[in-house]
Amino acid sequence: MVELIKKEFIRRVQEESLARIVKCVQLLGYDGLWYTPNKNVNSIANLVLHLSGNITQYIHTTFGHQADKRNRDLEFSSHRTHSKDQLIKSIEESIIKAVEYVQKSEASNFEKIHEVQCFKESGISILIHVIEHTSYHTGQITQMTKWINNIDTGYYSGLELDKTVK
Repeated sequence: MVELIKKEFIRRVQEESLARIVKCVQLLGYDGLWYTPNKNVNSIANLVLHLSGNITQYIHTTFGHQADKRNRDLEFSSHRTHSKDQLIKSIEESIIKAVEYVQKSEASNFEKIHEVQCFKESGISILIHVIEHTSYHTGQITQMTKWINNIDTGYYSGLELDKTVK
């Protein structure tokens, strides 16, 4: 079961979300990355910084036993501080390292209770959180990209989505 969980983590976070985030960042110019229609909506760049921070805090500190150096407020208060390449590098490094830590993790770590932020969570709960949190913000990034550029991201181009698998 642990191997299936690891495989699903990789599929959802690295193969799906990371690929989509990188595609969206690449589709946008600098102004689009930092655009926000009002103070209550985060820019795509801030969402990328936030995901990098969240994944690092939740996975690197628990599964990788790294020191927690996250500054969550900075993820949202930064404005025009990172280039497109820096944003891509940040999210790629945090996800690739997270996958490495999860892959190397012993089965007992999935049941173990970890302290992260102000919570006490099992390893499996942490993985579920990161999968759903990453997916949630990937959807926001996608929606903003479509809105800003008036485009279809083409995530499912070439797939027959109405076809039943037998």
